[in-house]
Amino acid sequence: MNKRWVISIFFLLVSSLCVSVANAKSLSIQIIQNNPGQEKIWATSYLFEQSITDYFFDTGNIVSSSPVWISDTDEKNRSALTASLKENREGGMDVLVRVELIYNTSDTSNPEAFLLENIKNVQWKAYAVSTGVEIFEGSAHPEKATSKNNNELGLAQFAGLVAYQINTQMKYR
Repeated sequence: MNKRWVISIFFLLVSSLCVSVANAKSLSIQIIQNNPGQEKIWATSYLFEQSITDYFFDTGNIVSSSPVWISDTDEKNRSALTASLKENREGGMDVLVRVELIYNTSDTSNPEAFLLENIKNVQWKAYAVSTGVEIFEGSAHPEKATSKNNNELGLAQFAGLVAYQINTQMKYR
């Protein structure tokens, strides 16, 4: 009787693992830093990328990330999108999510610091890699910066909220 129980548990675990792998989506995240006049990728952009990637990995998805892109012109953004879609198609990914961080650093004393007040808003667009067709888009504005959230943790929490909203949209596609 004990041997049957062990075999049953084994098959139950294997089947649940197969179901979770079958439901996983493969997606690629690309952060776009929209900060006119800047040619340097800021640490905030990297933190946002890491936070969003971690969120999707922790929720059971297969995740990759493309290099952070500095927004310059619409023409360069289109060519970067085309290149990203091609790379992701070759890599067998399902969805490309481009997250654009729009910076507002005119009123800050330290634009390169991990400050929530440096982000004006965030916009994202998701594309089906196989077709290149946009499947959904969205945006989010950070809450008002306070002494409690205007730091690295506040930025990471805001990135987690953005990832949650993207994930919610993906579930209904």
